[in-house]
Amino acid sequence: MIDIEPDHRRLVADALRDGLLPMHRRPDVEDRVRDVFLATAVPGIVCTPKAALPAGRIQIGVSFPFREDGVRVRSAVALPCGGVGKVHTPWDVAGRIGAGAFPAAEELLELVELGRAHGIAVGLFGSAALQALTGLPYMEPRSDIDAVVVARSAAGLRSFHAALADFAGRHNRSCDVEVAVPGGLGIKLTELVSDVAAVVGRGMNGVRLVDRRRVLDEIDTLPPSAPAP
Repeated sequence: MIDIEPDHRRLVADALRDGLLPMHRRPDVEDRVRDVFLATAVPGIVCTPKAALPAGRIQIGVSFPFREDGVRVRSAVALPCGGVGKVHTPWDVAGRIGAGAFPAAEELLELVELGRAHGIAVGLFGSAALQALTGLPYMEPRSDIDAVVVARSAAGLRSFHAALADFAGRHNRSCDVEVAVPGGLGIKLTELVSDVAAVVGRGMNGVRLVDRRRVLDEIDTLPPSAPAP
């Protein structure tokens, strides 16, 4: 996620309307989106462009802490590169959660510690990350926890996966975990610890199939102190 520089926030606010889902393109939602964006520190989420962008711009998604007609309100904007402020990695966000900061904070801190116990660096994205970064009410009582992790060993990854099932059961909350693997791809944890031969790797340039065993072997070659990307 990125902060949007103050001198670009009004430019982005004015463009949010065009990036809304068709069902949300009505005056009351458009006005609310603009007002909330200008009054708060809602960040941008760098994403893959759906079409060619003008030179010097990147695609960002903007997600809001409310729903309309049962659907999370989101928009997409082409942001000039000069409007990019501080960058927050998923691991930065996980590291800034304070005890009692919001209703699910203790769960998220427990998840981070669970990862640490198995040699796994846990980062957050999705609603958990947005709430941790902004303090706004993105997480709902039954929101999934979206996490991205870096593993130092295949064995640690498997033991973390087993412990995660107990964590999810105790908190009655689903966890959607992606593993950041060497080469810049993300692979679903459930796929990586399965018995399939090939798994889907997702990156900024699209998706491709990769050999599961080879990925686990590459994870085993990482130094124990390898930092989160």
